[in-house]
Amino acid sequence: MISTWTAGPANFGEWTGAGRPAGQPDRRGPVSLLENLYNVAVNALRPLLPAFGAASPKVSAAVEGRRAAASEIARWAEHERDPFRPLLWLHGSSAGELAGAIPVVDRVRSARPELQLLVSYSSPSAESVLGELAADYAGYPPLETMAACREALEHSRPDAMVFAKLDAWPALTRAAAELEIPLGMINATVRPSSSRLRGLGRQLLVPSYGRLDRVGAVSEEEIERLEMLGTRKEAIKVTGDASFERALGRVDRARHAASASGQRLPEKTVGRVRLCAGSTWPEDERVLVEAVAALTASRRVGSDDILELILVPHEPDASAVKRIRDLCMEHLGVEARIWSALPDMAPGASAGSGILSPLIVDAVGFLAELYLECDLAWVGGGIGGEGLHSVVEPAAAGLPVLFGPVYDRWEARQMVERGIAVEAEPDLVPSILSALAGDPSRRADMGAEARRYVESGKGATEASARLILDLLGGDPAA
Repeated sequence: MISTWTAGPANFGEWTGAGRPAGQPDRRGPVSLLENLYNVAVNALRPLLPAFGAASPKVSAAVEGRRAAASEIARWAEHERDPFRPLLWLHGSSAGELAGAIPVVDRVRSARPELQLLVSYSSPSAESVLGELAADYAGYPPLETMAACREALEHSRPDAMVFAKLDAWPALTRAAAELEIPLGMINATVRPSSSRLRGLGRQLLVPSYGRLDRVGAVSEEEIERLEMLGTRKEAIKVTGDASFERALGRVDRARHAASASGQRLPEKTVGRVRLCAGSTWPEDERVLVEAVAALTASRRVGSDDILELILVPHEPDASAVKRIRDLCMEHLGVEARIWSALPDMAPGASAGSGILSPLIVDAVGFLAELYLECDLAWVGGGIGGEGLHSVVEPAAAGLPVLFGPVYDRWEARQMVERGIAVEAEPDLVPSILSALAGDPSRRADMGAEARRYVESGKGATEASARLILDLLGGDPAA
Protein backbone atom coordinates (compact mmCIF):
# COMPACT_ATOMS: atom_id res chain seq x y z
CA MET A 1 0.00 0.00 0.00
CA ILE A 2 1.34 3.40 -0.98
CA SER A 3 0.79 5.99 1.72
CA THR A 4 -0.36 9.45 0.70
CA TRP A 5 0.19 12.91 2.06
CA THR A 6 -2.54 13.67 4.59
CA ALA A 7 -2.79 17.40 4.88
CA GLY A 8 -6.54 17.75 5.07
CA PRO A 9 -8.37 20.64 6.71
CA ALA A 10 -7.95 19.21 10.21
CA ASN A 11 -4.20 19.47 9.87
CA PHE A 12 -4.16 23.04 8.62
CA GLY A 13 -3.26 25.79 11.08
CA GLU A 14 -5.70 28.23 12.61
CA TRP A 15 -4.90 31.91 12.72
CA THR A 16 -5.42 34.21 15.66
CA GLY A 17 -5.38 37.97 15.64
CA ALA A 18 -5.79 40.16 12.58
CA GLY A 19 -2.88 41.32 10.48
CA ARG A 20 0.23 42.89 11.95
CA PRO A 21 -0.27 44.65 15.27
CA ALA A 22 0.29 48.37 14.84
CA GLY A 23 3.38 49.89 16.39
CA GLN A 24 5.53 46.76 16.14
CA PRO A 25 7.89 47.39 13.20
CA ASP A 26 10.52 45.19 14.85
CA ARG A 27 8.48 42.14 13.78
CA ARG A 28 9.41 42.99 10.21
CA GLY A 29 13.13 42.62 10.84
CA PRO A 30 15.85 45.24 10.49
CA VAL A 31 16.99 46.81 7.24
CA SER A 32 20.32 45.25 6.32
CA LEU A 33 23.39 46.95 4.87
CA LEU A 34 23.04 44.60 1.91
CA GLU A 35 19.52 45.90 1.26
CA ASN A 36 20.82 49.45 1.19
CA LEU A 37 23.59 48.46 -1.21
CA TYR A 38 21.02 46.61 -3.32
CA ASN A 39 18.88 49.75 -3.54
CA VAL A 40 21.90 51.84 -4.59
CA ALA A 41 22.91 49.23 -7.18
CA VAL A 42 19.45 49.03 -8.77
CA ASN A 43 19.29 52.83 -9.01
CA ALA A 44 22.76 52.93 -10.57
CA LEU A 45 21.87 50.24 -13.13
CA ARG A 46 18.55 51.80 -14.07
CA PRO A 47 19.89 53.65 -17.16
CA LEU A 48 21.39 50.37 -18.42
CA LEU A 49 18.23 48.27 -18.11
CA PRO A 50 17.16 48.66 -21.77
CA ALA A 51 20.38 46.89 -22.77
CA PHE A 52 19.35 43.87 -20.66
CA GLY A 53 16.01 43.87 -22.44
CA ALA A 54 17.72 43.37 -25.77
CA ALA A 55 18.38 39.74 -24.80
CA SER A 56 14.86 38.64 -25.78
CA PRO A 57 11.34 39.99 -26.29
CA LYS A 58 10.26 38.48 -22.97
CA VAL A 59 13.08 40.09 -21.04
CA SER A 60 12.42 43.37 -22.81
CA ALA A 61 8.73 43.24 -21.84
CA ALA A 62 9.61 42.58 -18.20
CA VAL A 63 12.23 45.35 -18.07
CA GLU A 64 10.02 47.96 -19.67
CA GLY A 65 7.04 46.84 -17.61
CA ARG A 66 8.89 47.30 -14.35
CA ARG A 67 10.33 50.67 -15.35
CA ALA A 68 6.84 52.02 -16.00
CA ALA A 69 4.99 50.14 -13.25
CA ALA A 70 5.05 52.72 -10.47
CA SER A 71 3.52 55.45 -12.63
CA GLU A 72 1.03 52.99 -14.19
CA ILE A 73 -0.16 51.84 -10.76
CA ALA A 74 -0.39 55.45 -9.58
CA ARG A 75 -2.44 56.35 -12.66
CA TRP A 76 -4.80 53.43 -12.07
CA ALA A 77 -5.18 54.32 -8.40
CA GLU A 78 -6.01 57.94 -9.21
CA HIS A 79 -8.90 56.97 -11.48
CA GLU A 80 -10.12 53.55 -10.28
CA ARG A 81 -9.02 52.92 -6.71
CA ASP A 82 -12.08 53.07 -4.48
CA PRO A 83 -10.95 54.26 -1.03
CA PHE A 84 -14.08 52.76 0.54
CA ARG A 85 -13.22 49.24 -0.66
CA PRO A 86 -10.37 47.06 0.64
CA LEU A 87 -7.53 46.34 -1.79
CA LEU A 88 -5.49 43.14 -1.92
CA TRP A 89 -2.16 43.27 -3.76
CA LEU A 90 -1.27 39.77 -4.98
CA HIS A 91 2.17 39.11 -6.46
CA GLY A 92 3.32 35.98 -8.28
CA SER A 93 6.47 35.45 -10.27
CA SER A 94 4.82 33.69 -13.23
CA ALA A 95 1.76 31.77 -14.43
CA GLY A 96 2.29 28.75 -12.20
CA GLU A 97 2.49 30.74 -8.98
CA LEU A 98 -0.54 32.88 -9.80
CA ALA A 99 -2.56 29.91 -11.03
CA GLY A 100 -2.23 28.24 -7.63
CA ALA A 101 -3.66 31.38 -6.02
CA ILE A 102 -6.78 31.52 -8.22
CA PRO A 103 -9.04 29.33 -6.03
CA VAL A 104 -7.86 31.23 -2.96
CA VAL A 105 -8.75 34.58 -4.51
CA ASP A 106 -12.16 33.21 -5.50
CA ARG A 107 -12.78 32.10 -1.91
CA VAL A 108 -11.66 35.46 -0.49
CA ARG A 109 -13.94 37.27 -2.92
CA SER A 110 -16.89 35.14 -1.85
CA ALA A 111 -16.30 36.32 1.72
CA ARG A 112 -15.42 39.91 0.77
CA PRO A 113 -17.28 40.69 -2.49
CA GLU A 114 -16.39 44.38 -2.17
CA LEU A 115 -12.66 43.57 -2.52
CA GLN A 116 -10.49 45.22 -5.17
CA LEU A 117 -7.58 43.18 -6.51
CA LEU A 118 -4.22 44.36 -7.81
CA VAL A 119 -2.07 41.64 -9.37
CA SER A 120 1.63 41.97 -10.19
CA TYR A 121 3.91 39.44 -11.85
CA SER A 122 7.54 39.12 -12.91
CA SER A 123 7.18 37.03 -16.08
CA PRO A 124 5.05 37.59 -19.20
CA SER A 125 3.84 33.98 -18.86
CA ALA A 126 1.54 35.16 -16.07
CA GLU A 127 -0.65 36.88 -18.62
CA SER A 128 -2.13 33.49 -19.55
CA VAL A 129 -3.99 33.24 -16.20
CA LEU A 130 -4.94 36.89 -15.67
CA GLY A 131 -8.40 36.33 -17.12
CA GLU A 132 -9.24 33.88 -14.35
CA LEU A 133 -8.07 36.29 -11.66
CA ALA A 134 -10.22 39.14 -13.01
CA ALA A 135 -8.03 41.74 -11.33
CA ASP A 136 -8.95 45.40 -11.14
CA TYR A 137 -5.34 46.11 -12.14
CA ALA A 138 -2.68 43.73 -13.47
CA GLY A 139 0.89 44.44 -14.49
CA TYR A 140 4.51 44.25 -13.52
CA PRO A 141 5.63 45.26 -10.02
CA PRO A 142 7.57 48.49 -9.64
CA LEU A 143 11.29 48.56 -10.21
CA GLU A 144 13.17 47.37 -7.12
CA THR A 145 14.04 50.79 -5.77
CA MET A 146 12.61 52.24 -2.60
CA ALA A 147 11.38 55.33 -4.45
CA ALA A 148 9.45 53.32 -7.07
CA CYS A 149 7.98 50.89 -4.54
CA ARG A 150 6.90 53.66 -2.20
CA GLU A 151 5.28 55.54 -5.08
CA ALA A 152 3.24 52.50 -6.12
CA LEU A 153 2.21 51.64 -2.56
CA GLU A 154 1.41 55.17 -1.42
CA HIS A 155 -0.90 55.69 -4.38
CA SER A 156 -2.62 52.29 -4.35
CA ARG A 157 -2.86 51.97 -0.53
CA PRO A 158 -3.37 48.19 -0.34
CA ASP A 159 -4.88 46.76 2.84
CA ALA A 160 -2.62 43.71 2.50
CA MET A 161 0.09 42.40 0.19
CA VAL A 162 0.37 38.64 -0.43
CA PHE A 163 3.05 36.74 -2.32
CA ALA A 164 2.13 33.50 -4.10
CA LYS A 165 4.61 30.72 -3.36
CA LEU A 166 7.83 32.83 -3.29
CA ASP A 167 9.29 35.96 -4.93
CA ALA A 168 9.20 38.30 -1.92
CA TRP A 169 11.18 41.25 -3.29
CA PRO A 170 13.45 43.21 -0.87
CA ALA A 171 12.46 46.78 -1.78
CA LEU A 172 8.77 45.94 -2.11
CA THR A 173 8.57 44.27 1.29
CA ARG A 174 10.67 47.01 2.90
CA ALA A 175 8.46 49.78 1.52
CA ALA A 176 5.33 47.90 2.59
CA ALA A 177 6.74 47.43 6.08
CA GLU A 178 7.51 51.12 6.42
CA LEU A 179 3.94 51.93 5.34
CA GLU A 180 2.48 49.46 7.88
CA ILE A 181 0.96 47.20 5.18
CA PRO A 182 0.40 43.61 6.40
CA LEU A 183 2.42 41.06 4.43
CA GLY A 184 1.69 37.40 3.78
CA MET A 185 2.60 34.43 1.59
CA ILE A 186 0.41 31.52 0.47
CA ASN A 187 1.39 28.16 -1.05
CA ALA A 188 4.84 28.94 0.36
CA THR A 189 7.71 26.67 -0.62
CA VAL A 190 11.50 26.90 -0.86
CA ARG A 191 13.30 24.42 -3.06
CA PRO A 192 16.19 22.68 -1.29
CA SER A 193 18.59 23.63 -4.10
CA SER A 194 17.38 27.23 -4.30
CA SER A 195 20.08 29.90 -4.46
CA ARG A 196 17.91 31.79 -1.97
CA LEU A 197 19.26 29.52 0.75
CA ARG A 198 22.91 30.29 0.14
CA GLY A 199 25.38 33.14 0.05
CA LEU A 200 24.37 36.68 -0.79
CA GLY A 201 20.95 35.57 -1.98
CA ARG A 202 20.04 34.40 1.48
CA GLN A 203 21.57 37.43 3.19
CA LEU A 204 19.59 39.75 0.94
CA LEU A 205 16.25 37.95 1.44
CA VAL A 206 16.37 37.26 5.19
CA PRO A 207 14.95 40.72 6.07
CA SER A 208 12.25 40.32 3.39
CA TYR A 209 10.99 37.00 4.75
CA GLY A 210 11.32 38.34 8.30
CA ARG A 211 8.77 41.03 7.46
CA LEU A 212 6.07 38.50 6.54
CA ASP A 213 3.23 38.47 9.07
CA ARG A 214 1.50 35.28 7.91
CA VAL A 215 3.05 32.45 5.87
CA GLY A 216 1.07 29.43 4.70
CA ALA A 217 3.55 26.62 3.98
CA VAL A 218 2.66 23.81 1.59
CA SER A 219 4.01 21.13 3.95
CA GLU A 220 5.88 20.55 7.19
CA GLU A 221 9.18 20.03 5.37
CA GLU A 222 9.10 23.63 4.13
CA ILE A 223 9.14 25.15 7.62
CA GLU A 224 12.85 24.72 8.27
CA ARG A 225 13.81 26.31 4.95
CA LEU A 226 11.40 29.19 5.47
CA GLU A 227 12.98 29.81 8.85
CA MET A 228 16.44 29.70 7.25
CA LEU A 229 15.28 32.56 5.04
CA GLY A 230 14.33 34.60 8.08
CA THR A 231 10.62 33.83 8.45
CA ARG A 232 9.57 34.03 12.08
CA LYS A 233 8.48 30.66 13.44
CA GLU A 234 5.27 32.04 14.91
CA ALA A 235 4.26 33.44 11.50
CA ILE A 236 4.27 30.02 9.78
CA LYS A 237 1.40 27.56 9.57
CA VAL A 238 0.99 24.57 7.26
CA THR A 239 -1.94 25.42 4.99
CA GLY A 240 -1.18 23.15 2.04
CA ASP A 241 -1.03 24.01 -1.65
CA ALA A 242 -4.21 25.36 -3.22
CA SER A 243 -2.95 24.34 -6.67
CA PHE A 244 -4.06 20.78 -5.77
CA GLU A 245 -7.68 21.87 -5.60
CA ARG A 246 -7.27 23.93 -8.74
CA ALA A 247 -5.99 20.83 -10.56
CA LEU A 248 -8.91 18.75 -9.29
CA GLY A 249 -11.35 21.40 -10.46
CA ARG A 250 -9.78 21.68 -13.91
CA VAL A 251 -9.76 17.92 -14.43
CA ASP A 252 -13.32 17.46 -13.18
CA ARG A 253 -14.57 20.27 -15.44
CA ALA A 254 -12.67 18.72 -18.35
CA ARG A 255 -14.32 15.37 -17.65
CA HIS A 256 -17.75 17.01 -17.62
CA ALA A 257 -16.99 18.89 -20.85
CA ALA A 258 -15.82 15.67 -22.53
CA SER A 259 -19.03 13.87 -21.58
CA ALA A 260 -21.02 16.72 -23.09
CA SER A 261 -19.05 17.40 -26.28
CA GLY A 262 -17.09 14.23 -26.96
CA GLN A 263 -13.39 13.35 -27.08
CA ARG A 264 -10.58 15.58 -28.30
CA LEU A 265 -8.50 12.72 -29.72
CA PRO A 266 -9.42 10.07 -32.30
CA GLU A 267 -11.03 6.91 -31.02
CA LYS A 268 -8.47 4.68 -29.32
CA THR A 269 -8.32 1.09 -30.51
CA VAL A 270 -7.81 -1.91 -28.24
CA GLY A 271 -4.19 -2.46 -27.29
CA ARG A 272 -3.14 1.13 -27.87
CA VAL A 273 -1.36 2.79 -24.91
CA ARG A 274 -1.31 6.58 -25.05
CA LEU A 275 1.44 8.68 -23.52
CA CYS A 276 0.60 12.39 -23.24
CA ALA A 277 3.74 14.50 -22.91
CA GLY A 278 2.64 17.90 -21.61
CA SER A 279 4.55 21.20 -21.68
CA THR A 280 7.56 19.67 -23.40
CA TRP A 281 10.84 21.35 -24.24
CA PRO A 282 13.21 20.25 -27.03
CA GLU A 283 15.18 17.96 -24.71
CA ASP A 284 12.00 16.16 -23.60
CA GLU A 285 10.88 15.70 -27.19
CA ARG A 286 14.20 14.31 -28.30
CA VAL A 287 14.33 11.78 -25.44
CA LEU A 288 10.75 10.63 -26.01
CA VAL A 289 11.00 10.28 -29.80
CA GLU A 290 14.31 8.42 -29.43
CA ALA A 291 12.69 6.17 -26.81
CA VAL A 292 9.85 5.35 -29.19
CA ALA A 293 12.42 4.56 -31.88
CA ALA A 294 14.34 2.30 -29.47
CA LEU A 295 11.14 0.46 -28.53
CA THR A 296 10.30 -0.01 -32.18
CA ALA A 297 13.77 -1.32 -33.04
CA SER A 298 13.92 -3.73 -30.11
CA ARG A 299 10.22 -4.64 -30.29
CA ARG A 300 9.97 -4.21 -26.50
CA VAL A 301 6.39 -3.17 -26.97
CA GLY A 302 4.67 -6.08 -28.64
CA SER A 303 1.90 -6.01 -31.18
CA ASP A 304 -0.69 -6.16 -28.39
CA ASP A 305 0.63 -2.99 -26.73
CA ILE A 306 1.04 -0.21 -29.30
CA LEU A 307 2.50 2.97 -27.84
CA GLU A 308 1.07 6.24 -29.15
CA LEU A 309 2.97 9.42 -28.33
CA ILE A 310 1.02 12.67 -27.91
CA LEU A 311 3.37 15.69 -27.72
CA VAL A 312 2.13 19.02 -26.33
CA PRO A 313 4.99 21.54 -26.62
CA HIS A 314 5.36 24.24 -23.97
CA GLU A 315 5.15 26.80 -26.79
CA PRO A 316 3.23 25.10 -29.63
CA ASP A 317 4.26 27.49 -32.38
CA ALA A 318 5.35 26.69 -35.93
CA SER A 319 8.98 26.26 -34.95
CA ALA A 320 8.06 23.67 -32.30
CA VAL A 321 5.94 21.74 -34.80
CA LYS A 322 8.78 21.71 -37.33
CA ARG A 323 11.28 20.65 -34.67
CA ILE A 324 9.20 17.65 -33.64
CA ARG A 325 8.32 16.68 -37.21
CA ASP A 326 12.02 16.63 -38.04
CA LEU A 327 12.71 14.42 -35.01
CA CYS A 328 10.01 11.98 -36.06
CA MET A 329 11.33 11.73 -39.61
CA GLU A 330 14.91 11.36 -38.41
CA HIS A 331 14.34 8.69 -35.75
CA LEU A 332 11.08 6.98 -36.79
CA GLY A 333 10.94 7.54 -40.51
CA VAL A 334 7.30 8.65 -40.34
CA GLU A 335 5.48 11.94 -40.71
CA ALA A 336 4.03 13.16 -37.43
CA ARG A 337 0.33 13.95 -37.26
CA ILE A 338 -0.73 17.51 -36.42
CA TRP A 339 -3.71 18.03 -34.13
CA SER A 340 -5.11 21.01 -36.05
CA ALA A 341 -5.12 18.90 -39.23
CA LEU A 342 -6.65 15.75 -37.75
CA PRO A 343 -10.04 16.15 -39.44
CA ASP A 344 -8.25 16.10 -42.81
CA MET A 345 -5.97 13.16 -42.02
CA ALA A 346 -6.40 9.45 -42.00
CA PRO A 347 -6.30 7.66 -38.61
CA GLY A 348 -2.84 7.36 -37.15
CA ALA A 349 -0.81 5.25 -39.51
CA SER A 350 1.50 2.58 -38.18
CA ALA A 351 5.20 2.91 -38.75
CA GLY A 352 5.19 -0.76 -39.65
CA SER A 353 6.70 -2.08 -36.43
CA GLY A 354 3.85 -1.74 -33.98
CA ILE A 355 4.12 2.02 -33.36
CA LEU A 356 1.83 4.86 -34.36
CA SER A 357 3.06 8.11 -35.82
CA PRO A 358 3.29 10.67 -32.99
CA LEU A 359 0.66 13.38 -32.68
CA ILE A 360 1.75 17.01 -32.19
CA VAL A 361 -0.80 19.22 -30.42
CA ASP A 362 -0.37 22.69 -31.90
CA ALA A 363 -2.95 24.44 -29.70
CA VAL A 364 -3.33 25.43 -26.06
CA GLY A 365 -5.97 25.36 -23.37
CA PHE A 366 -7.10 21.75 -23.12
CA LEU A 367 -4.22 19.73 -21.68
CA ALA A 368 -6.47 18.44 -18.88
CA GLU A 369 -8.86 16.99 -21.46
CA LEU A 370 -5.97 15.24 -23.22
CA TYR A 371 -4.73 13.71 -19.96
CA LEU A 372 -8.17 12.17 -19.44
CA GLU A 373 -7.91 10.41 -22.80
CA CYS A 374 -4.44 8.95 -22.16
CA ASP A 375 -2.87 6.17 -20.09
CA LEU A 376 0.46 7.73 -19.08
CA ALA A 377 1.75 11.27 -18.62
CA TRP A 378 5.15 12.79 -19.17
CA VAL A 379 5.65 16.28 -17.73
CA GLY A 380 8.20 18.46 -19.49
CA GLY A 381 11.01 20.53 -18.06
CA GLY A 382 12.81 17.84 -16.08
CA ILE A 383 15.52 17.31 -18.70
CA GLY A 384 15.85 20.81 -20.09
CA GLY A 385 13.90 24.05 -20.14
CA GLU A 386 13.04 26.45 -17.37
CA GLY A 387 12.12 23.87 -14.73
CA LEU A 388 9.66 21.01 -14.30
CA HIS A 389 6.06 21.95 -15.03
CA SER A 390 3.04 20.95 -12.96
CA VAL A 391 2.89 17.28 -12.07
CA VAL A 392 -0.34 17.72 -10.11
CA GLU A 393 -2.76 18.03 -13.02
CA PRO A 394 -1.95 14.65 -14.65
CA ALA A 395 -2.03 13.08 -11.18
CA ALA A 396 -5.49 14.58 -10.66
CA ALA A 397 -6.46 12.93 -13.95
CA GLY A 398 -5.50 9.60 -12.43
CA LEU A 399 -2.37 8.94 -14.50
CA PRO A 400 1.05 7.57 -13.59
CA VAL A 401 3.42 10.53 -14.05
CA LEU A 402 6.93 10.46 -15.53
CA PHE A 403 9.48 13.26 -15.80
CA GLY A 404 13.20 13.83 -16.22
CA PRO A 405 15.75 13.76 -13.39
CA VAL A 406 16.26 17.54 -13.06
CA TYR A 407 13.52 18.86 -10.80
CA ASP A 408 13.07 20.47 -7.44
CA ARG A 409 9.34 20.59 -6.79
CA TRP A 410 8.16 19.40 -3.40
CA GLU A 411 5.11 17.60 -4.82
CA ALA A 412 7.25 15.80 -7.41
CA ARG A 413 9.56 14.56 -4.64
CA GLN A 414 6.61 13.29 -2.63
CA MET A 415 5.07 11.55 -5.63
CA VAL A 416 8.32 9.75 -6.43
CA GLU A 417 8.69 8.68 -2.78
CA ARG A 418 5.14 7.29 -2.81
CA GLY A 419 5.66 5.38 -6.06
CA ILE A 420 3.00 7.30 -8.01
CA ALA A 421 5.53 9.08 -10.22
CA VAL A 422 8.74 7.97 -11.89
CA GLU A 423 11.92 9.99 -12.17
CA ALA A 424 13.31 8.83 -15.51
CA GLU A 425 16.93 9.14 -16.55
CA PRO A 426 17.02 9.68 -20.34
CA ASP A 427 18.72 6.37 -21.14
CA LEU A 428 16.17 4.46 -19.04
CA VAL A 429 13.07 5.98 -20.62
CA PRO A 430 12.59 3.14 -23.18
CA SER A 431 12.63 0.41 -20.53
CA ILE A 432 10.37 2.40 -18.18
CA LEU A 433 7.84 3.03 -20.96
CA SER A 434 7.98 -0.61 -22.02
CA ALA A 435 7.30 -1.84 -18.48
CA LEU A 436 4.37 0.51 -17.91
CA ALA A 437 2.87 0.06 -21.37
CA GLY A 438 2.77 -3.68 -20.83
CA ASP A 439 1.35 -3.60 -17.30
CA PRO A 440 -2.20 -2.13 -17.24
CA SER A 441 -2.72 -3.28 -13.66
CA ARG A 442 0.28 -1.31 -12.41
CA ARG A 443 -0.83 1.74 -14.39
CA ALA A 444 -4.27 1.55 -12.82
CA ASP A 445 -2.88 1.24 -9.29
CA MET A 446 -0.45 4.13 -9.76
CA GLY A 447 -3.13 6.32 -11.32
CA ALA A 448 -5.63 5.67 -8.53
CA GLU A 449 -3.02 6.50 -5.88
CA ALA A 450 -2.02 9.62 -7.80
CA ARG A 451 -5.62 10.86 -7.75
CA ARG A 452 -5.92 10.11 -4.02
CA TYR A 453 -2.69 12.01 -3.38
CA VAL A 454 -4.08 15.14 -5.02
CA GLU A 455 -7.41 14.75 -3.23
CA SER A 456 -5.54 14.64 0.10
CA GLY A 457 -4.65 18.29 -0.47
CA LYS A 458 -8.25 19.45 -0.14
CA GLY A 459 -8.65 22.21 2.41
CA ALA A 460 -5.68 24.30 1.31
CA THR A 461 -7.90 26.83 -0.44
CA GLU A 462 -9.97 27.47 2.67
CA ALA A 463 -6.91 27.69 4.94
CA SER A 464 -5.11 30.07 2.59
CA ALA A 465 -8.20 32.22 2.24
CA ARG A 466 -8.43 32.48 6.03
CA LEU A 467 -4.83 33.69 6.04
CA ILE A 468 -5.63 36.49 3.59
CA LEU A 469 -8.88 37.43 5.31
CA ASP A 470 -6.95 37.70 8.55
CA LEU A 471 -4.47 40.09 6.96
CA LEU A 472 -7.32 42.13 5.53
CA GLY A 473 -8.93 42.29 8.94
CA GLY A 474 -11.77 39.93 8.05
CA ASP A 475 -13.18 37.11 10.11
CA PRO A 476 -10.88 34.04 9.76
CA ALA A 477 -13.88 31.79 10.22
CA ALA A 478 -15.84 33.50 7.44
